[in-house]
Amino acid sequence: MAVVGFSTTSVVAQVEIGPRPGMQVFVAPQQVSAATLPSDAELARVEVAPELVRLARALDAELYAERAAAREAILARKPSQDELMALLLRRDLGIEARHALVGILRDRILKAPRGALGIRMEQMNGLGEGVRITGVVPGMPAEDVLEAGDLVTSVNGVALRDRNDLIRQVQSLEPGDEVGLLVRRVKRDEAGKPIVGPDGAEVTQQLDVKLRLGSTDDLAEKGDPVNPLVFNPMTLERTATAQAAAERFLPRPRMVAIQRGLPGSEPEGPVTIDSLRRLLVEFQLKGGDPALVRQYRARLDAIERQLKAMLASPDRRDTDLARITKAIEPTLKALEAEIREAQE
Repeated sequence: MAVVGFSTTSVVAQVEIGPRPGMQVFVAPQQVSAATLPSDAELARVEVAPELVRLARALDAELYAERAAAREAILARKPSQDELMALLLRRDLGIEARHALVGILRDRILKAPRGALGIRMEQMNGLGEGVRITGVVPGMPAEDVLEAGDLVTSVNGVALRDRNDLIRQVQSLEPGDEVGLLVRRVKRDEAGKPIVGPDGAEVTQQLDVKLRLGSTDDLAEKGDPVNPLVFNPMTLERTATAQAAAERFLPRPRMVAIQRGLPGSEPEGPVTIDSLRRLLVEFQLKGGDPALVRQYRARLDAIERQLKAMLASPDRRDTDLARITKAIEPTLKALEAEIREAQE
């Protein structure tokens, strides 16, 4: 059984596949929010080494070789997330420096070490009262402490409803951190069979377990890589946090308006990606060939990706805006002409 997570920005829907082939059980969507970033006042108190400030300014150098060398030197210093955000508060940095620093910050957020117990879990138990362990990974911290069948009910005093709660609590910590687990374990007789009480239910005992976390990198090396089809709230939270940081520290993108019409004629208005999308909707509503609509939409998506890449490039300077506009204009005009011809 696998759980597939998919999202647009911060809202995540889960789809549980199984238990029978072709059967899908839709689970209520969950909200995954970005972690809270430090305030400007908090970042103003962060001490940033003068050399790091000098390297950040060098990211705006005229020569690409100097900018690249500055970026490598910053990476070698391994600045913290707070140091990078404190740098991004400075007003003396240009667009190139900001894009480069946000790129480094994004990697720091997404690739920061995560703690790991080294357990295998039921994907969805539906009980809302803990996480059932189905196995332990050899060489990981849980190997000599936990066992299949254990029910982990809390981590560091935080009650668990399901596996997502456990992932959040464990992976928000760093490798080497100590965690306390409350574990409910079935009592067994000398033959290893579960002991059953007068009411017919299995008798359990509660264990207070403490161990030091390994890392998700260790987990991957030992044969249990993260399944990309399994919903991971920490991955999505970090992605949302990286996006929030980019939106906070980067200038808003400019909209490039391109005039349409033949050379020498009066302009009829701007041709933009949005205007072409509206034209495609109009074409579709008029009974246009669906295959042709899909083809035009795919081409427009490719143009939009190209434009965004050009505008977001760390090597772009403000003076390049006219060149970017000129480079994209013929492509948009040509596509508009094709769509209008197909409508006639």
